[in-house]
Amino acid sequence: MHRIGIVFGVVSLVLAVSAPIAASAVHAPGLDPLGTTTEPVIVQHADPQRPIIAVSHRGAAGHAPENTLAGLDAARRFGALTVEIDVQRTKDGELVLLHDATLTRTTDVEEVFPDRESRLVADYTLAEVRRLDAGSWFSPEFEGEPVPTLGEALDRMRDLDLNLFLEIKEPARYPRIEREIAVELLRRPAWLEHNPAWEPRRLVVQSFDWEVTRSSKRLLPSVPHALLGRVPEDRLSEFTWAHMVNPNHTTIDEDYVELLHEHGYETMPYTVNSRAAMDAVLRMGVDGFITDYPDAGQRAIRDFLDDEGREGEDRDDTPEQVATPLLPAPLVPVLH
Repeated sequence: MHRIGIVFGVVSLVLAVSAPIAASAVHAPGLDPLGTTTEPVIVQHADPQRPIIAVSHRGAAGHAPENTLAGLDAARRFGALTVEIDVQRTKDGELVLLHDATLTRTTDVEEVFPDRESRLVADYTLAEVRRLDAGSWFSPEFEGEPVPTLGEALDRMRDLDLNLFLEIKEPARYPRIEREIAVELLRRPAWLEHNPAWEPRRLVVQSFDWEVTRSSKRLLPSVPHALLGRVPEDRLSEFTWAHMVNPNHTTIDEDYVELLHEHGYETMPYTVNSRAAMDAVLRMGVDGFITDYPDAGQRAIRDFLDDEGREGEDRDDTPEQVATPLLPAPLVPVLH
């Protein structure tokens, strides 16, 4: 069953933040010339009206080549409200969408550059990456699909009215990449605007590297951040600045989800592709999940909410108690 929660009040925290983006970075709204925020920002907390969502993984990895503009288009076509993408950096410092640190699996790099020893994206310039076909490996219909830059992806998602989970990939390979991502987002301040409380979050930044995630939070204090992976139970109190903990769905159970909620975290596990797994995590009480198949995910969520409603109709409860399970799970407020 999805958990029942009681809202005791609206809690918000105005933070005066010093986010030292390098002085050489672009001057963006909200930053002074030294890269320090000049206006207070509001940290959003979970709202009981926020919907359960199926986050479309790597664009829409089950329907189109991952981390491409075609994948973003497919996500929207298959009903996604929010997409997840992965960001890495080229040799000349450009941010691009790629899951792997190497170009081998999802491009024709071995054909285009047969004499190069390295296949790491960090050893290729953006111009070289632009020569690669990032679509044919998935299907011939996507032949010639390029590797997009983060800026191109942000603009396309804005046009498609998609929300975003942005994963910082392998940050140990790319020192200060979180700063460069922050600058790219600050160039497009619409991404820092919050959606209404009854809609999915506009932007979440996440990483398996929790120190880099915290560094990103300092740079983008108004943006919700998520820890990828299973945070040990005895460490949950260490990360009160984070809004989410998003573990592998095979590592959690209902008790762990309940514990996350008790600590004030939302949770959207990854990568949930079978209907059986979708049904299982929904019964655990998750706030959503990440999937390669957003269409199947949306159906699972609709069926789950319908079942919750039918169960409520059969109970001899008050109207308020019947209605509560139909809402996405509220969190215990925590001052982040």
